[in-house]
Amino acid sequence: MDEEANEKQETEFDSEMYLEILRENPPMKRYVSRGDIPDSVDIEGPHEDADRAIFRALRFVMSDGTPRFQPVLGSAGLGKTHLFWALKDKENEFGRGSYLAVYVPSPPAPVRVPLHFHACLVDEAGEEIFESATDMLITKMRDVKGEPTEIYDYNLALNRLLVDYPGISADVVKALLRYRLDPGNKDLARRWLLGDALDEEEMERLDVRTILEDDDVTMATLKLLFEGSDQPILLFIDEMEGPYNTHGEEGERHFLEIIKMIYHEGTNVAIVTSCLTDIWDRIFEIADEPTKTRMEEPVHLRKFEREDIERFIIESMTKYWTEQNIVPPPNPTYPLGKKHIEEAFEISKGNPREALRHLIPLIDSILFETEPEPIEPQADYVIKLTAPVVINSIAAGLQQIGEQEDIQVSLMVAKGVADRQATAILRAEKGDTAKRIAIDVANVKDWNRSGGVAAYYSVKRLKEIMDKDEADFAIVAVPEETGGTKFQAISDDLDEKLTSLKLTEESARSLVRGTTEEKLDAFQSQVFKDILSKLF
Repeated sequence: MDEEANEKQETEFDSEMYLEILRENPPMKRYVSRGDIPDSVDIEGPHEDADRAIFRALRFVMSDGTPRFQPVLGSAGLGKTHLFWALKDKENEFGRGSYLAVYVPSPPAPVRVPLHFHACLVDEAGEEIFESATDMLITKMRDVKGEPTEIYDYNLALNRLLVDYPGISADVVKALLRYRLDPGNKDLARRWLLGDALDEEEMERLDVRTILEDDDVTMATLKLLFEGSDQPILLFIDEMEGPYNTHGEEGERHFLEIIKMIYHEGTNVAIVTSCLTDIWDRIFEIADEPTKTRMEEPVHLRKFEREDIERFIIESMTKYWTEQNIVPPPNPTYPLGKKHIEEAFEISKGNPREALRHLIPLIDSILFETEPEPIEPQADYVIKLTAPVVINSIAAGLQQIGEQEDIQVSLMVAKGVADRQATAILRAEKGDTAKRIAIDVANVKDWNRSGGVAAYYSVKRLKEIMDKDEADFAIVAVPEETGGTKFQAISDDLDEKLTSLKLTEESARSLVRGTTEEKLDAFQSQVFKDILSKLF
């Protein structure tokens, strides 16, 4: 009976109608995974081993709170970024309880790395993570129950909690307690916890002496947020080789040091890092012995089998027809056939990205009766305008233009300079002459608004560096709308030794794209040429 029904369905199949629908809205448009765009179809087979290893690490974290560090290896296009979305989809399906998966694009510059982690965590978790951390602190107070709101309850809680959280952690505790127990200063505490720069009067109101963008303060904040989270945090660090590719061994070494600190000082967190297989041995050798001993055995992603490609097409097309609100064709891979699947498998050699790169133009050629044309390149990176990303783009721009001018530009990672993690120091060499360039970026959330106090702190740090003769020239990146008497006064004082890059959200993203793809536009190129011409 089923065979008769299938034959009848195939006989009644109106191919022209389906082709018309496909032409209006072709399926399978993307062949790359990105950390900011969910993947709708998942074929589990290629990452089954990774799933097992990661879930094992999560079970240990849930059992004793001790962090775990699980590397995942694979060649380009094998599904490392896609693995994040597979894990994200299983957040509430894990047998031992839920977890929160946080995507962390690799910070290309080893500067303010903890702040990069903090931004990713808060963006994903939202302010609920402040609430749960405060709940944890309040729970530790046996005599302070419920949700008290009076200011004296804040003082009582603070005095008792400072015994467990002294030193740098004290400011984090103060901000979290005021967030809950001090209604008059809740918004101010929220701004501090989000990493906004506060002026002296605002810091006095909160009774804090530090700002969150300082590395040690950010690490203390991360530690408390991890500890207070209702569920384990899974930090998925994509392309952990990023600092190595951009700044060599010293850049990667510092990045690994931050990961080691999170492992050593944190609780309730599983660290998953993806890395290219052919670079992994070099990354592993850069790591110190304590870091190596903390790593779980790396697990490998496997390639697609022919059946995986077929299943991917079937699931993609099933989802497509459901979205179109139409009964699927009798052939579940339509408009593709078995020969197309075989061809994609042979050409891609089982690489998922390459299989899709072949199939997408093939579908277009079938729909429009043309020869397959190479598909346009698609960006496989996430633009997250954190300080390390913008700093790296400025450094990369100087390096790319420097090559044209016979000027070698490299990141300095040396004692006395590397310790100043808020600011990057570059070394520019031409012939026998060498100059040092300090780069600082205002820690802002919105590049279309004034940088305010954050811009002042950035230029203030640069002046301190210049006054100590740690650099010969300075670059500060701030929002275009930035003004302010203090910012301008220091800028005027540094005079020609300072270049201010005034950016908007659009121009900052354009700069990141241009340097990442090594396609600076004419204006960007001229800016970096002008900076280098001031040095030599």
